[in-house]
Amino acid sequence: MRKKLLLLCTFFLLLCGCNAQNELDELLVLTGIGIDESEDGNVKLIFRAVNPHGSKSGMEGGSSSQSPNYTFTSEGKNIIEAFSNIHSILGRQPFYSHVTALVIGEAFARNKGLKDIVNYLERQDQLRDSYLLFVAKESSAESIMNVFTPIENSSVFTMESMFNITGGANTMEDGIKLEDFIKWVYGDDRAGAAMGVEKVDTHSSSNLDTLNNIDGNMNAIRLTSLGIFNKSRLTEWLSIKDTRTFAFLTDTASSPAPYTIACPEGEGSISFLLKERNIKAEPKLEDGRIVYHVDLKGGVILDGLTCSPSLASQDGISSLQNWIKESLKQDFLEALENAKKSNLDYYGIKNHLYRNDTRQWEQMKDNWEQLYAEMEIKVNIRVFMESPGARVDNNEDES
Repeated sequence: MRKKLLLLCTFFLLLCGCNAQNELDELLVLTGIGIDESEDGNVKLIFRAVNPHGSKSGMEGGSSSQSPNYTFTSEGKNIIEAFSNIHSILGRQPFYSHVTALVIGEAFARNKGLKDIVNYLERQDQLRDSYLLFVAKESSAESIMNVFTPIENSSVFTMESMFNITGGANTMEDGIKLEDFIKWVYGDDRAGAAMGVEKVDTHSSSNLDTLNNIDGNMNAIRLTSLGIFNKSRLTEWLSIKDTRTFAFLTDTASSPAPYTIACPEGEGSISFLLKERNIKAEPKLEDGRIVYHVDLKGGVILDGLTCSPSLASQDGISSLQNWIKESLKQDFLEALENAKKSNLDYYGIKNHLYRNDTRQWEQMKDNWEQLYAEMEIKVNIRVFMESPGARVDNNEDES
C-alpha cells in the first residue's frame, strides 16, 4: 500500500511540475561554446547548436538539404553582455546542459585570460564544469567551431571522441575539463593547462558542400600539445614529448599507452605500448630542498621499429629493453627540467608538499622560487619486454 501511495504522489508531482518547463520544440540544444577576442577587443561567443530538422548527411529527401549543426555568434563588451545578446538572434531558448566542449581562441587566452569566463560560467545552473577545455592553437575558436569534420559532421563531437581512441600522440585518456582547470588554478595554487586543437588543413571548410570531397584532411582537426597558463592567461605551449610525459606523471595517460623513441643509432624510430604500468611521481622535502621522485614499472609490447637491433637472441632483447628504459628516463628528466625553467608549477608540486608535509612546507614556502629552481629529480624506470612482436629476427640481410 505504501509503494502504491508513493507512486501516486510521484505521478501527480510530475504532472504539476510541467507548467514551468520549456517544451522541447522551444529549446535550442547547444553542444559547444567558443570564445574569441573580436577585432575591436570585444568578447565574441560562438555557439554550436544541433539542428533537429537536419540529417547527418545533410540530405533528406529530394533536393532539400539542411545542416545537422549550425553556429551562431554574439558579441559584447564583456562575457556577460555577449551571453545576453545571444537571446536576441535565436528563435529558441538556448539549452546548455548538453555542452561538451569549451574552445578558447589563442589570442583571447593570451590577452584576456580565463578569469572572467570562469567567474561567469561557474554561476550558471545549466552549464556544468565537466565539459572539455581546449585552446585553438595559433587560431580562433570560431575557425574550429565552424568545421564540419568527416564522419561526425561536428568538430565538437570529434574533439570529444578523440580521447576515446588509443594511440594518440599525447596519450591523454580523458582530456582536461574546465573543472580541472578551476581546481588547479583557484584551489591548488597550480599553473593551469588545456589541450590544444587545430585544423589539419588551413583552408576554409565551413561550407557543408566540402564534405563531399573525398580528401578527409580538408575538414579534419587534431589535438596538439598542452597550453600552460600563468594564473588565467596562456603563456606557453609544451612540446608533444613533454605533453606525453605530463600525462604519465599525472597518471592521466591511456592504458595501454603508446610511446615512440628514437633508435639507438639516431636514425629511425621504435614504437611500443606501455601496459600494466605502475607509476609513482611525488616531490618530497629532504634536507631543506625539494627532491622529485619518479618510479615507473611496467610491461612493454613492441609495436614497430625501423632500425636494426637483432631480436633473435636474449642479448638483443635485453639491449633494446635497456635502451627503452634510458630513453624514458631521459624524457622524464627533460620534461621536469623544462617545467623548472618555466617557473610554472603545472605538476602541482606546491600543493602536494602542502598536503603531505604541511609543517615543513609552511617553514619553507616563502623560498619557493629558489627551491623549485634547485629541485633535484630522481627517475627510476623498470620496464620489461613482454613481447618482441610476431617476427623474432628483424635483422635479416636483404642483399
